[in-house]
Amino acid sequence: MNNELRSLRNEERAFVRFINATERTVRIVWVGFSGQYVTYNYLAKGNYIDINTYKQHPWIALDTSTEDRLLIDRKYVYFPRTTKEYFEERMPGKALPPNFETRIKVYVTLPLYSLRYRALMELRNHFDTTEGIEDLELPRQLTEDLKKLITQRNNQKNDCNTPPEQPL
Repeated sequence: MNNELRSLRNEERAFVRFINATERTVRIVWVGFSGQYVTYNYLAKGNYIDINTYKQHPWIALDTSTEDRLLIDRKYVYFPRTTKEYFEERMPGKALPPNFETRIKVYVTLPLYSLRYRALMELRNHFDTTEGIEDLELPRQLTEDLKKLITQRNNQKNDCNTPPEQPL
């Protein structure tokens, strides 16, 4: 079984409005049928884009300056829902008119990081590779976590299957 994150063929349409609720410029990315990233748009703070997509088509959001994964509708990977699914979840038992469609608003937000992890992220942004990390004379565990974070960032463009992992 192939666990790679990718779009699957599906005919159930979903109408989504991605709203950037962060202070950052965000890259809205569709994960294609072979797992490739397809950039759909860049959203400045407060901007939105309307996208007609399909159920089983994953989307992610990336911070353009750091390439850190952001949340869409409180998830690192967003799978659109149909209008019917959306309303059944919000108003169970309420009948919708036949062929009723509406655009579903989803917000791009920042994950809530621990202070320790956030500090490591800031340090990471000053290094392209793990070379020279020992020169910082950090405690061993912080050095290991920083190296892991740098490696993770450098590999993230090729690996969209795993959400960012916070070191302990």
